Amino acid sequence: MKAAILSIGDELMLGQTADTNAIWLSGRLADVGVECVQRRTVSDDCAMQASAMRELADVADFVIVTGGLGPTDDDLTRAALQQAIGHGTGSLPPMLEDGVMLSRLERWFAERGRVMPAINRRQSLHPAGSEALPNEVGTAPGLRAKLGNATVVCLPGPPREMHPMYEQCVAPLLPVSPMKCGMVHAFGSGESSLAECLGDRMRRDRNPLVGTTASGSVVSARVRGRDQAASEAAIEKELSEIESLWKPFAFGRGSTTLAGSLGAALLQRKQTLAIAESCTGGLAGSLVTAESGSSTWFLGGLVTYANEVKRDMCDVPQTMLDQHGAVSEPVASALAQGVRKKLKADWAASITGIAGPTGGSDDKPVGTVWIGVCGPQFEAVRRFRFPGDRATVRDRAAKTAIALLRMAITDPSNRVSLLWEWPVDG
Repeated sequence: MKAAILSIGDELMLGQTADTNAIWLSGRLADVGVECVQRRTVSDDCAMQASAMRELADVADFVIVTGGLGPTDDDLTRAALQQAIGHGTGSLPPMLEDGVMLSRLERWFAERGRVMPAINRRQSLHPAGSEALPNEVGTAPGLRAKLGNATVVCLPGPPREMHPMYEQCVAPLLPVSPMKCGMVHAFGSGESSLAECLGDRMRRDRNPLVGTTASGSVVSARVRGRDQAASEAAIEKELSEIESLWKPFAFGRGSTTLAGSLGAALLQRKQTLAIAESCTGGLAGSLVTAESGSSTWFLGGLVTYANEVKRDMCDVPQTMLDQHGAVSEPVASALAQGVRKKLKADWAASITGIAGPTGGSDDKPVGTVWIGVCGPQFEAVRRFRFPGDRATVRDRAAKTAIALLRMAITDPSNRVSLLWEWPVDG
């Protein structure tokens, strides 16, 4: 079965509200093996909405519409469905009032000690050829109709109403054939380079189908069966081969995060971690502590922003700061060693750099970051030049420190070469 999602609202088109509904629905559809072939967003324009409904009904078996079912003049989904049903007939189907839905609306307001405004009565209307769907949480009933061979279901926009209505009114109508799929994640190389490693695996006629996506500098390879002919063993073989091809940058599968993969490595070895951060201001520590159970392996971090703090908290010599500056190899090394000693950790990382947009120079342009890693009988320091704005530089620096730690911990026989394989431009 193929499905399409239509999200409605000026606030979505203007970027004032994130379309979390489409993301949530796509995930739920994938869970039961329904392929989402299109996702669209349209403004509060009745003709555009009706046109989108018809077009999506031509390419999908199931169309899920969210938003536009409120009582105000800019809530046009009912009228749009009316136009879509009547398209090509020469007339619009009449709007019908559903007595059961009207009673529900009146009771909803009465239970809250309020009189229902007259404007809400329009929420009990539905075009002939459709049926109203009960909303147990809010005031906006849903709608269901057939457009050609496709089923169209209109749900309210607020997630707290849409989610339970999907489970009650949509999920029972869908076939359940869980999609066989998996994901491999990597950090430290660009999507194009990693995709090139996959070669013919990304041909669109293969089964299983392989594709890549990038988000927050993490590249993921999606492997999914196009149909039931793709076996679990075939998908597992594909995932394992991708992990091998993406070494040393592959760090985990499925819901595994970069920080989570570091934590797993430390837990396995019963070792601990400390971090000293300058330009990232605690961002690496935040990524680490976002992992449940991180208190088992993360002892803590120091935000050593000022030189005086680097000196007083991590024992970085003042002469070193004066001679080389805070953004330098010696200082990155001293910071890592200092925080490791101060917090009595097995492993430590340091981050010191120029995130911008100001503060750069010819010798140390914006984006210059030194990252130090040290642990049992090991130390390495690397200089990076991260492109992007301040937020991007900080994000990449924090994630790179976490990734370098993981690599150094998990491959002791090849630590130095692994660190030096890392692209300098991050």
